[in-house]
Amino acid sequence: MFAAVALSLAISPGADPIGPQKYTPTYVPVEAPFGYLYRPSDDVRLAVRLPALQYIPKAGDVVLMSDTNVFWSLLYRFALTGRPGHAGIVVTMPDGQLGVLEAGFDGTQWTRLTRLDYKLNQYPGSIWIRERLVPLTPEQDARLTAFALHAADTPYATWRFIAQGTYLNTRGPIRTRFVGRPQGIRGRYICGELVVESVVYAGLIDPRTARPSATYPQDLFYDRSRNPYVDRHPPLAGGWTPSAQWTPVVGWSVKGKEVPKPPSAWIGDRPANVVYPVYGSPNQPPTPIVIGQVPGELYPVTLVQQRSQRIGLFDRPPLLRRRR
Repeated sequence: MFAAVALSLAISPGADPIGPQKYTPTYVPVEAPFGYLYRPSDDVRLAVRLPALQYIPKAGDVVLMSDTNVFWSLLYRFALTGRPGHAGIVVTMPDGQLGVLEAGFDGTQWTRLTRLDYKLNQYPGSIWIRERLVPLTPEQDARLTAFALHAADTPYATWRFIAQGTYLNTRGPIRTRFVGRPQGIRGRYICGELVVESVVYAGLIDPRTARPSATYPQDLFYDRSRNPYVDRHPPLAGGWTPSAQWTPVVGWSVKGKEVPKPPSAWIGDRPANVVYPVYGSPNQPPTPIVIGQVPGELYPVTLVQQRSQRIGLFDRPPLLRRRR
């Protein structure tokens, strides 16, 4: 059943890699194009957790995302995981700007490298950031960029994703110790695997304990896992800050789809650039271009999640008594 459902996703219209439903126009605040981070919290429920600090991104930061619906929640259940279900990593692009490398861009079947300010403000779901504690060296930065350029615009590892809901995966209570080791440069990735492979390739974590194909985005969020081996060897622990919820405006705490997008009026309290995707080469992602600027409101507008939120059974890994 899981294979049939996942395969239907791969061949559905939603898998279109460059359609306008995936690359939407957006507002990017002028004074804080990369937004703000609330106080870190091991909680996927949205909330205004002050203080909020302006996000100053750097290569190596890990971006964790969640845009769940009934369909995706079902797929997560088969894999015994939950929110957040998607991940990417910040890399330096060839033009010197920062971008996000992610396998499965906005639910498509492609790996994409997207400009960071556009991606953060365009994403329809919820976002958390784990900042790199120690900046990358020039060599590490160059290796991360090289990895990203190889992986960008390659197909998603659909069949490896399907296998996560079967006994053919590398995520078992015993087998993860022996299988799922880093493979380095390869042709296809799934999202959590891509992040771990990239930090191994850049020399940021120990390849002897990393298990990219057995690591899920939820493991990267909590530094805890239902898999005993990954729970004892969380790949980001010690090198990255805890997960912090991202917001474009201080005082807002909602999914990105509820934030105004052009041509709707911008209701932020400060000016924002109007960014539209401009298509160029056939079958290639568009380039986000600033086409204008709009003023902010004369007063701040509070945009906060109003619906009650709950933590699902699979949305938090069990806190094991101790790591061995």
